[in-house]
Amino acid sequence: MISKPKLEIAIVITCITVLVLYGFGARLIFKGVQQYATEAQATYGGDAVGALVALVEDENASFESRNSAIWALGQLGSDRALPILTKLDTNEQQEAPYDSTSYIVQYSVEKAIKQINGFSTVRWMYRWL
Repeated sequence: MISKPKLEIAIVITCITVLVLYGFGARLIFKGVQQYATEAQATYGGDAVGALVALVEDENASFESRNSAIWALGQLGSDRALPILTKLDTNEQQEAPYDSTSYIVQYSVEKAIKQINGFSTVRWMYRWL
């Protein structure tokens, strides 16, 4: 059996590890959303959500860019994205692996809608975008 001081140290180290990993993961997600938003803003102008919505609506944009924008909108969690995402949600069953370069991925659309309507542990950091 592990002694009490060693157990307490192990718990503290585990908690610190979880927090550090959460921080790294949140930073990677933030950088991805920031990149897609910045690229959309350079083309379409406006704020991050408006530019990403414009990108998703642009049928001349690549499917890969539009799918990335859908993911970013889900991360941002803005209700302003719901009308276009709802319009894109066809409930079509697509087979994995999904090809984000050839069509709008329904799984991504549905997941983005769920993220907007639900709770996100990383949404707090987007107030600085």
